[in-house]
Amino acid sequence: MYILTRYAVWEVLKIFLAALVGLTLLVTFGMGFKVASDNGLPNIITLQLVPYMLPEMLGITLPVAMLYAVSSAFGRMTGTNEVVALKSLGISPMAVVWPVLVLTGFLSLGTVWMYEIAATWSRPSTARVICESVERIVYSVLQKNQSCDRGKFVIVVMRVEGHILVQPMITIREDGGSRITITATEGELKTDWEHRQLQFVCHNGEVDVEGQGRLLFQDERTYVVPLGAPPPDPFHRDWVAMSVIPERIAQLQDKLRVIQQNIDARKEMGDQESSQESNQIAGIENQIYRLRTEPYRRWSNGFTCVCFALIGIPVAMLWRHADGLTNFFVCFLPILAIYYPLLMLGENLTTNGILHPIFFWMGNVVLIVPGVLLLRWNIRH
Repeated sequence: MYILTRYAVWEVLKIFLAALVGLTLLVTFGMGFKVASDNGLPNIITLQLVPYMLPEMLGITLPVAMLYAVSSAFGRMTGTNEVVALKSLGISPMAVVWPVLVLTGFLSLGTVWMYEIAATWSRPSTARVICESVERIVYSVLQKNQSCDRGKFVIVVMRVEGHILVQPMITIREDGGSRITITATEGELKTDWEHRQLQFVCHNGEVDVEGQGRLLFQDERTYVVPLGAPPPDPFHRDWVAMSVIPERIAQLQDKLRVIQQNIDARKEMGDQESSQESNQIAGIENQIYRLRTEPYRRWSNGFTCVCFALIGIPVAMLWRHADGLTNFFVCFLPILAIYYPLLMLGENLTTNGILHPIFFWMGNVVLIVPGVLLLRWNIRH
């Protein structure tokens, strides 16, 4: 029996690892180049982003690679009559199924861990690399061309000495369409990671604000340009660990309680609740709903490895086709048509507070129930 266990696990594992490596590299580099393109980053910075993006991409590719592995392995076993041979020897096909299900259980725990790492390490690290890379890119371009146009700002210098910009002229394009032009004897660029800003520190010069006139300055002046998205909301579900979620919910509930007390006090004085306060309460309640749902979301998405295996194994055994790619699409099309719409529906209903967060698992249940029934039918017949 140990030989059968080792055989089944190895047959699935070797296909799984090959599919996982290929799919993860494809998705990671694709997403990496998209992020680089959106932020105007060179290829060398894109390569630096790849390690930070891997955990998040693994959360996506692990279940798909497992579905391909089980559908290929068990489709080949059934297509070459290996399962029939086991039954003729009086051995239940579960002898090769249960070790694979145990393997997918451990991989599901690993997938949940990937989502946790993505929230606490991957996304903050990716944002930091993008933010800090702008300063490096600007200095590199200025050392070669003495000018750099980054869309939001243009810098022209006489020369660059280390980190000092000699006689810089900086034009900042603001969102409203106006421009600020700063000329100085010298300046320096600094990255403010905490506030996602690039700072221009200028000495002894003048600033010309379009439509407002010029101003001379002899001291040090600092001007900032926003870099990408603003700092993440500490209460955003994509940026918090599951262990911190109860604390964040308690903080939001305290904030909600204070707002409600202020409203009640004003109502006693005859004032009415303002639309701004109503919107603020609705926003906080939505954040609470999303945070409450997040642990269920991560565990549900993580355990798609088990769900995909439970549907992939019996369908591949019923299909009796040795071609792995055909088996994969036969298994994946129902998942695409049923599971993912239910996943989006469950997320919409739970994050809006309409249903309890446990209903985020309804897509998983829809896969598990027919998967178990199909597997039992395969074992008996």
